[in-house]
Amino acid sequence: MKIIKKREKSKLLIGLNYLDKRTKLNDVDKRYLISLEKGFEGEERFDALVKTHLNGEALVVNDLLIESKGNTFQIDAVIITYDTIYLYEIKNYNGDFQMNSGQLSYTNGQEITNPLIQLKRTKELLRQLLKDWGTPCRIEAHIVFINESFTLYNANLEDPIIFPTQIKEHFSGINAKCRSMTKQASHLANKLVDRHKTDSVFQKQLPSYRFDELRTGASCPCGSFDILLTQRSCYCKTCYKQVSIEELILESVKELKYLFPEEKLTTALVNEFCGQDVYYRKIRSVLQENFIAKGTTQGTFYE
Repeated sequence: MKIIKKREKSKLLIGLNYLDKRTKLNDVDKRYLISLEKGFEGEERFDALVKTHLNGEALVVNDLLIESKGNTFQIDAVIITYDTIYLYEIKNYNGDFQMNSGQLSYTNGQEITNPLIQLKRTKELLRQLLKDWGTPCRIEAHIVFINESFTLYNANLEDPIIFPTQIKEHFSGINAKCRSMTKQASHLANKLVDRHKTDSVFQKQLPSYRFDELRTGASCPCGSFDILLTQRSCYCKTCYKQVSIEELILESVKELKYLFPEEKLTTALVNEFCGQDVYYRKIRSVLQENFIAKGTTQGTFYE
């Protein structure tokens, strides 16, 4: 098994996490953030099971965002073998659910979007894309309910659902059918990665915010502002992690560029964003060492 594309947090999730520690999100945005975090945790749990149980000749491609003929679709994970693409939609639901006449709902009657409908659309769009590429391939699509606290009543046996207790057996079945990888399969995996779109429009999906509305100050990557600074290092009193001042500044720069991509990166701006917790000269030194200086002496900025 070889991982062609690793999973990463989406830019939207990263941006919402940044905002969550520097401002108070409204209830809707906070629930959305929690939902994204929970979904990512479920996907990471799936990835861990893949690494544990999938040992046959296969290629793994995670977290794809693909546009084809005006349609955009997202794929949580695909496993490519010599003759089959296994397509997965991963759900980290927990609690008691029921399926009635194709409608998924909590047992209290509250309806939610049926992931089987989304899976069907994704499978069809992927099938069309492969056909356009002249590489038709057998696609086996599944919904994976990853959370062990999930229960589904009235599920149809013919629905392509994998429950937590069935995951190990599912991968064992793939292992048993694996053969030596072909050049065509490797080419297909790389082509899917090349087609992946970075979610560059995430900025439009974030709630509105302004620089002067955000809490300033240097913070630990864990999100805590409760840190102890010395001339050389930073110690977090929340997660107990210690990093260098340079790492702290670079993390602040990364956050600043995420939230304000149009702003010119200057020593003064980084200093203001850090709440003047870090020495101005140290910030300038780190910027000079890690970025390219542009502009005049009075208007120097970094790229």
